[in-house]
Amino acid sequence: MLLVMDVGGSTTKVVGCTPQGKIIDTLQMETAAPVETMRAALAAFLRRTGKRREEIEEVVLTGVGASFLDGALEGLPTSRVEELTAIGRGGLVVSGLREALVVSMGTGTAFVHASPGKAVHLGGSGLGGGTLRGLASRLLGEDDARQVLALAQAGDLRRVDLQMRDICREAAPTLPPDLTASNFGKLAAGATDADVALGLVHMLLENIGVFAVLACRGAGLTDAVCTGSFAGAPQAQTVFSQMQALFGVRFHLPADAAFATALGAVALRREAPDGARLWL
Repeated sequence: MLLVMDVGGSTTKVVGCTPQGKIIDTLQMETAAPVETMRAALAAFLRRTGKRREEIEEVVLTGVGASFLDGALEGLPTSRVEELTAIGRGGLVVSGLREALVVSMGTGTAFVHASPGKAVHLGGSGLGGGTLRGLASRLLGEDDARQVLALAQAGDLRRVDLQMRDICREAAPTLPPDLTASNFGKLAAGATDADVALGLVHMLLENIGVFAVLACRGAGLTDAVCTGSFAGAPQAQTVFSQMQALFGVRFHLPADAAFATALGAVALRREAPDGARLWL
């Protein structure tokens, strides 16, 4: 089998699959030192699946942390797929689309115009899961993104954000009453930790969504595929559905969004092994 690792700045995603691309199992773990994380991920995958190391034909690496490994991983041959190409291909794999803007929501956010045989990096933002962890650690004393997302589900944005209904008597076609006018622009003294957590999550999702809309308009696209761990936030569907209704860009939140880049690396490894990988 092939073992694919997407070594991100905050999280490492692992996909085990057959050489034909059929998924055997997946797992996620926090990224510490990249090489040590790769070794730990290999061991964790073998424990989880009961597989033997000898059953792994090759370890395929992608993500920002992939460059830290030179040579084999625990005696296993490795290859590397360029991250932005894997992001683009992975977005198409998990969405089933032929062309789209792929919004990779990881520690930060990358915007890639993906089409058959091509991935063009349009730009990026420093806003992402890393921002959520940093701000939540300072404001809430909690740096576990999963706990922050869970806490946010009990929050009320009306005690945090300034909305259009607060500053305008009449609604406009593109400015409904519940649209955010200013993130944290109405932070009340009585706001709870849950309110603040929801405000943080919405601030990041709304701004990433607006960037995606502008990128789609600039590239002539109507579909945006959200990938990465942060795409799985419970609030993402609500925020992006509102964006879709307002701006006409179709936002897709695939079930395998967290593993999209790894799955893109699998596809590239299978479809164009000589041009898409670098033997180490």
